[in-house]
Amino acid sequence: MLKSLSNKIIFFLLLIVFAFSANAQSSATKAAPVEVKLVRSKLVMVDGKETFRDAAIAKPGDVLQEVATYTNTSNATVRKLEATLPIPKNTELVEGSVSPNNAMASTDGVNFSAMPLKRKVRSPNGVEVEQPVALSAYRSLRWFPGDLGAGKSLSFTARFRVSDDRPAAANSTIKTETKK
Repeated sequence: MLKSLSNKIIFFLLLIVFAFSANAQSSATKAAPVEVKLVRSKLVMVDGKETFRDAAIAKPGDVLQEVATYTNTSNATVRKLEATLPIPKNTELVEGSVSPNNAMASTDGVNFSAMPLKRKVRSPNGVEVEQPVALSAYRSLRWFPGDLGAGKSLSFTARFRVSDDRPAAANSTIKTETKK
């Protein structure tokens, strides 16, 4: 009788483990409910009008525009969406180019604060003062738009100027990547 009871318990535990394992595999294979498409273009002025071109190669001084479109591909509302746009290496955020303009910014990609970012520094006379953080130190932008309805999309945009802070031998052009 005791052996029969222990076999039933073992069988029951194995069923629980199998069910949990199957559920975990099923969850892991489901597609993410939010799809992100990142498009990077180079801003070019033609006859005094802004136009956009392929950004495969950019030179110091060129302005790149990135548009991150977040699409809810599920049948349910995604709650508390956080949209993040990393700032490309060797670029500097163009002031006033962030849309929507309620983005938070970060210098480390982890801690986000309202823009413009500020830091406390000690002045020569020992008094602590707030100073703006240089746009070249920004590394990431984040928006908190709230909920994203089923089948709906939201786009987030920012422009970046290619900087010239690399060694002279390497600063003629940089290759950019467009992520999908």
